[in-house]
This record gives sequence, structure tokens and C-alpha cells, in this order.
Amino acid sequence: MKKIAYFSPLNPIRSGISDYSEDLLPELSKVYDVEVYVENGFQVENTNIKENFVIREYAEFSKRYNDKQYSAILYHMGNNYSAHKEIYEFILKYPGIVVLHDYSLHHFFAAKTLEQGNLDEYREEMLYCHGKEGLDEANRFLNGEISPIWESNSLKYPLNLRILDNSAGIIVHSQFAKDLLREQASYVPIEVVPIPAPHISKLEDIEREKEDARGELGINRDDFVISALGYANPTKRIDKVISALSVIKSKQFIKKFKFYIVGEVPPSYPIQELVRKHKLENEVVFIGYVNLKDFDKYIAASDMCVNLRYPTQGENSASLLKIMGRGKPVITTNIGSFSEFADDVVLKVNIGKDEISHLVEELVRIFRMDRSIISSKILELTNNNHTIEISCLKYSMFIDDIVRGNKVNINLGISSYLDRFTSIFDSIENDTGKTVELNISKIYKVFYKKTGDSYD
Repeated sequence: MKKIAYFSPLNPIRSGISDYSEDLLPELSKVYDVEVYVENGFQVENTNIKENFVIREYAEFSKRYNDKQYSAILYHMGNNYSAHKEIYEFILKYPGIVVLHDYSLHHFFAAKTLEQGNLDEYREEMLYCHGKEGLDEANRFLNGEISPIWESNSLKYPLNLRILDNSAGIIVHSQFAKDLLREQASYVPIEVVPIPAPHISKLEDIEREKEDARGELGINRDDFVISALGYANPTKRIDKVISALSVIKSKQFIKKFKFYIVGEVPPSYPIQELVRKHKLENEVVFIGYVNLKDFDKYIAASDMCVNLRYPTQGENSASLLKIMGRGKPVITTNIGSFSEFADDVVLKVNIGKDEISHLVEELVRIFRMDRSIISSKILELTNNNHTIEISCLKYSMFIDDIVRGNKVNINLGISSYLDRFTSIFDSIENDTGKTVELNISKIYKVFYKKTGDSYD
């Protein structure tokens, strides 16, 4: 059994990637001998992971890597700087397979550079990833001419090139992300591995599961329950949902409903004030952060969910797959990876001046429809494409292709060979040695900038 080193945030780091990894690791361990790496002194919260995996600290990795202990390294990389800052440094130093959970890493680099007061490092990253155009855009922002790039234009300036250049392969969760990466770096092997649903209900169990969950959570079984789940930042557009519900209440389209906001709300997002403004205090319930078990109960207790997202960083939503695994109708934003789901399975609204009116229409439509029909379609799609077994199979096939050398990052391969050749001439102090080294450098630059090879 091949041994792999596994780098990822884990709970108690509150991150969707922590939850994702804790769902994936038990299945992956059926195929590989997995050693999990964590920050020095970090205590893994999940008992199952703690008891069934070798947990090593970052400080142990270098020696074990040099001793060739691992067939592959698997890194999970996301936009949260505090959760991924050390993982990023390992990616650059020890190239491995990177699971890129967010196509754009602009938030990560803004925290890494600007929040630390290092403006020149931010400029340097924009230059490296996006050339003179990127540098000019960075200077426009720093001169106060435009709004923060990560809020307005992060898909155009994703700041991910350094990771692409230094990864043996990239795993993403959508064709949308893969297509964007292909335009940037055709020399990197890229694989789409859909996010799995950790639990998939049977159609005949949905109503029973709803009743049981409502009993445990103290939710009235006669209410029409709508839920938004996960960290409730402005990109989740919960303010738009509240505005739509205000219309629904005033026109009595749905006479008895509750809107549960299950997740932490940042102080900078004043949706409590919006609830008071629209006199929805009796309809909107703020739950705050909950553990994974209760998170799942709120999904089961719901009649439907909303999972809006704008702007996008090219990310996918693990909470969306949890919702789909429970067979719940869900409304998303018609953008990025969310657009890839069939319209009769995942309902969508467009961004723009009609967003709230479209939300009203879709919420009322779901309330009035025979929800068992759409639940059946949701569960069929989830079973066919998003089981943990399917996800793990795609992981193993890609990892094995990388290990066997069937798929190679050309940039890394050329760099390795050029390093060997240039080292030969390091000791030559005549014009011949300098000429050879100069020509090798030119060859590298041409290969690096012009290669069009791809690995589909």
C-alpha cells in the first residue's frame, strides 16, 4: 500500500475544508497508508481521525521526505490565510498534488501581504502571476483608484500561478475551475473530483428524518422551514433572502414560515438590523455556529435551503452537497460551478436588479410544488456523481497517474533537468560555461511561457 503525506486544516479549525478532509480521510485510508500532518502542537479534535491515523507535526516532515518515505504528498489549499499559511510554504518547497478548493487565492495573498503591511510583496505577487497588467492593477488599488481587487475582480487576478508552477498536479471540484486553470497553465495536470455528499438519504426516509430532526431541535412541525447554512458573510447574500421574505410575508404568499440562519454572522454584516427593519423578528432565527452533527440536523429539519454566492472565487460549496445529500430543494446563484448543476435539480437565480423578485418566485414555487419530485431528482444525481466512493476513486486514479509519471507538470520537469545541467557548469569559470548556462536559461524561459501541452 502506497504511503502518502496529507496536509489539510482539521477541526477545531472552523473551515469547510476541515470538514471535507475528515469525511475523505477514512475512505482514502482504504487505498493508501495516510500520514496526516498538522501544525506543531496542534490537537486534532475529531476522535475518529485521532485514533485511526498517524498524526505527525510539520517539524517531522523534512526528514521523512528526504528519506523518501512517501509515494505522494496531498495538500489542501484554500483562501483562508490563517488556516493555510504553512501549507502554502510546504507546497512551494516540496511539490505535491494540490487540492485547490478556491480557484482564486486573492484573499489569501491580501492577508499574507497587505494585512502584514508588505505592499511590495503584494506587487511582486501580482507581477509574477499576471505580468505588467497585474502590477499596474495592484498600483491602481494601492493608489486608491479602484476598490479591493479580491472583492471586484478576483477571477481575473486569481494569484494562483506560483502554486500551479510548483505542483505535481492539481485537483479541483468543478469543470468551471478546470477550464479557467487550463487557460493559465496548460502544462499542469488537472483533474476534476466532485465534492462528495457525506450522507445520502433514501427518498422514503426524508419526511421521517425531518420529523425526527425537528423534534430534537424544537422546531414546529407545521412551519415551512427555510435554512441558510455556513459562515454567513456578505457573499452568501442573506440580506437578499431577508428582503425577499419581507415581500412574501407582506403579500402572504406563505403564511407560516421560519428562516434559520445556521452559522456565525460577522459583526460587519448587519443583517440583524435588516430583520428588524422588515419586522421579521418572529420569522428569522439566528442559530450561530453549530457542530457538524447539529449542522446536519438543521438540513434534515428544513423544507428547503438557500445557498447563494456572489462574488465567487471559483469555489464549490460543501454545504450544498450536504443539502443535496438530504434531498432538499435548494436555490443557488447562477454563477461559476453552481451553474453546472441541471436547472431542474438545483434552482438558480441571477445576480442583478431582479434578484429579489426572482428569489420570491423561486421560494414560493418550492413551497407550492410537490417536493418529492425534485427530491427524487436531487438524490439520483447525488448518488450517481457525488458519493464518497466515487470521489475517492477519482483521487486514487489521479494520484497513481502522477506517481507513475503518466502525468507530469512540464514546468517542474524542465526545471529539474535544467538544475542538473546548470550545476555541471557551476564550476566552469570560462566563457564556454557562461554561454551554455545563458542558453539553457533562454530555453527554459521559452518552454515555460510557450508550452501548450495539456493532460486531459
